[in-house]
Amino acid sequence: MTTFWIGPNHPSEDVGVFVFRCLLDLAERPEALCVDVSADQRYKLYVNGELVAHGPQRGDLNRWFYDSVDLAPYLRQGENEIRAVVWNFGWLAPVAQMGLRTGFLCRSEWPNLTTPGEWEYARLEHWGFERMTAQPVSFYMEVGPGEIYDFRLPASTGWKKPKLIADWRDRGSRYESIWAMTPRSIPPMRRDLRTKPPAVRRGSGNFLSGGLLLDFEELLCAYPVVVLTGDPGTTVTLTYDEGLWETTEATGAYGSQAVKGHRDEVEDKEARGYQDKVILGDVPCSFEPLWWRTFRYVTLESDGPASLISFDAVETGYPYQIYSSFEADEASIQPIWSTAIRTLERCAGETYFDCPYYEQLQYAGDTRLQVLAHYYISSDRQLARNAITQLGDSMQANGLTQSRFPNRTTQFIPPFSLWWVMMLHDQMLYDGEAHVEEHQQRLARLAIDTFTDLQRAETTQHWMFADWVPGWDAGVPPGGANATVHHLTRELASVAPCDISGQQPPPPGYFSTVGGLISSDLDRDWRPSEHAEALFRLLQVARGHEPSAWPAAELRAANAAQTTLYFSYYKHLAMRPENYLAELGPWQQMIEDGLTTFAETPEPARSDCHAWSAHPVLGFFQIVAGITSTSAGWRKAKIAPNPGALSRFNAEVVHPLGCISVRWEDQAFDIDTPVPTEFTYGGKTESFGPGKHRIRP
Repeated sequence: MTTFWIGPNHPSEDVGVFVFRCLLDLAERPEALCVDVSADQRYKLYVNGELVAHGPQRGDLNRWFYDSVDLAPYLRQGENEIRAVVWNFGWLAPVAQMGLRTGFLCRSEWPNLTTPGEWEYARLEHWGFERMTAQPVSFYMEVGPGEIYDFRLPASTGWKKPKLIADWRDRGSRYESIWAMTPRSIPPMRRDLRTKPPAVRRGSGNFLSGGLLLDFEELLCAYPVVVLTGDPGTTVTLTYDEGLWETTEATGAYGSQAVKGHRDEVEDKEARGYQDKVILGDVPCSFEPLWWRTFRYVTLESDGPASLISFDAVETGYPYQIYSSFEADEASIQPIWSTAIRTLERCAGETYFDCPYYEQLQYAGDTRLQVLAHYYISSDRQLARNAITQLGDSMQANGLTQSRFPNRTTQFIPPFSLWWVMMLHDQMLYDGEAHVEEHQQRLARLAIDTFTDLQRAETTQHWMFADWVPGWDAGVPPGGANATVHHLTRELASVAPCDISGQQPPPPGYFSTVGGLISSDLDRDWRPSEHAEALFRLLQVARGHEPSAWPAAELRAANAAQTTLYFSYYKHLAMRPENYLAELGPWQQMIEDGLTTFAETPEPARSDCHAWSAHPVLGFFQIVAGITSTSAGWRKAKIAPNPGALSRFNAEVVHPLGCISVRWEDQAFDIDTPVPTEFTYGGKTESFGPGKHRIRP
């Protein structure tokens, strides 16, 4: 029995919202009724009105995912309706959303459930979409359109038999179809009803006097579920913001940009975010958008009489399971920890996101830090493996992985190809089950060779981004491809494949010092930077050497470029500060400014939730507790604690074989490790086997 993709009958229908349905008349409920289901672009599957699946997992045409669902628990004796709402946003879709044309597919042992079977479809005419914002958007934003739901219109124009598009073909089949099918590789996204109601900061339930401003008191990724009533034809507009905006501007990473100020404050501020619109009908109207929204604040306004009956938020995202913890006697640690964890959670869905509000894109530079954090806080490795696979799949004929993937608009940030190479090395060290495939090692070597060629050609191609440093053009350091920081990134990446394969690393490049600061001999536009100093020391460690002391005085004297929130991870790791907490002033400032997640850049910030700024989680574990892996699969560990000003801390890190625990109290370390461990403190090193150990320096 062949399974076919089905869809609208004519290409002119392709963009829109559709419902596919199949009616089952059952003499008795089956014990099991398993189906495989997918759609292009997205679907929600209902059985007798109950949501049972939503997807597919975001991929590309060469790796198109399907879900396997048992419908039996939702069926009943007698008539049953299987219904799939399928939508295609067309060119308005999120830039991370791949696809070709509207289609739906269902595979089952039951012929009438296997598409085309007895399926029929209808177009939902009352559901439309367009890009809508309260103010013109000056920032890059590609998360899809706003939705317009008109309750005055009939739901559909009548049921039709669908068109057959193509048959089901698995990825790797001899003759692959349009969509190369592969089973879901990560868990379904969570849908959790938020029980804490929002605070009303302006107005009341009636929108006639200035609108209604709801404050959810922390940044959410959620489906808003809104019930409204009012005069038929009244339009209610919902505007979603991370924080409200002042009318003043300041210079930031993106040039002159608007300022948000303290995120708790709303007086004399305005909403500028993206929007949905609901046009009311004769009865109370319940609206939930097809795709989730990111918001702390929601502004509701109407052009006629209308009232809010209820506003629920169904939170969504990757089902993170946090098993690790870090606590200490310093009061500032817990807020930083919880805010960083919340940032990581909000920046993980069907892929990792750089930010949930503006882009929802899986960038290699950002994702490397997210994956490292995931290794430390959770035993789950599925999303990390998916990210590494997808970014590897994105490699083009020019020898570079795309900077971000999945992605409909090809973009290259060549240094991000190198960070993907280092993600392979991280996987070898921290994933107890994954194996770096030979083809991935070949891709890694190709990416390094390609980057080397770009440097030799002194290319000005592509975006040679390093960090959002003020004065660096779009984050590109002076010297472009031949900037010292990029030479060191390539050197660091060159060591990684050799460590994976067991080969000797290539000889080091040519570097010298200027005023005590590192410089590549090929960097004609050399300017000192903390970035280069950090990577030089990490390269020393990667080559098995003791790192040089951090040149704080030399950097100050040279007025060197300073790392911002993103690249500070590498700076902190390289300098191993005596008091790590003293380096976290920018993170404490964000909390004092009312942010509930960590921002993309120092103020003024575009994104209030950016995954690369959550790395203090790694700092607590790798720098303060000093826990790292020194062999494949984390079968050996190194613990080099650095309590600094802390008189007590307790780090619990989930491990593929259990848990690594480091406790510092009463001037003694209590260690519990499931693997052989090298312990270093106070200039002394000792090795011990698995188990509990007490060390009093």
